[in-house]
Amino acid sequence: MKGLALVIKKENGLICVILAGGKGTRLDGKGKLNQYFNNKSLLENVYSKIKNQFSDVAINLNNKETDIKIKTNLVYDIYFDNVGPLAGIHAAIKFSYEKIGKDGFVCTVPVDTPFLPSNLGKKLYECALNKNCDVVVAKSGSRKHPTVAVWKNYLLVNLEKSIENGVRKIDIFTSQLNLEYVNWKINQLDPFFNINDHEDLKIARNMLNIKKQ
Repeated sequence: MKGLALVIKKENGLICVILAGGKGTRLDGKGKLNQYFNNKSLLENVYSKIKNQFSDVAINLNNKETDIKIKTNLVYDIYFDNVGPLAGIHAAIKFSYEKIGKDGFVCTVPVDTPFLPSNLGKKLYECALNKNCDVVVAKSGSRKHPTVAVWKNYLLVNLEKSIENGVRKIDIFTSQLNLEYVNWKINQLDPFFNINDHEDLKIARNMLNIKKQ
């Protein structure tokens, strides 16, 4: 389990869930997870970045008919009706809660971030332990990335109540929590650059060329 091996036991380790339910309407509408980048799908890119950082990796989807080639746990949304990213975060926390209990943690990452850092899980998790907080969110420069975060599993009930009361934005939900941030420097490329449209794909390919130089 690499960076986390000295901190937690593998059987009680940190779970990561890839949020892969985005429709990709500004791309081809076939789902962001299927967009190709660096000779692999975005899902395969992200999975390869995190698979060795966590004791368990799952993929969050909102459609049970989605075909996934990666053999790992699939976690489906329970909430729909324009709940947005909170639906995937809820599914991730629920999966982790049922697997390792209320005192565990789960990390979420979006499927459209192919440059995730190799120390992501370690830094977020260590902050959660050291600061005893509910959620730790990644930052790069001055920009916050609320879907790249570690969440305490006991937030499940709180999140369900918030969703049922109409909360749809991550920032509104986390505003009531004990929240910390961990910052990554931007050295030539942003480790949390996300791909939303074809122009972003072009930018990401240019960033990849810079990285290879």
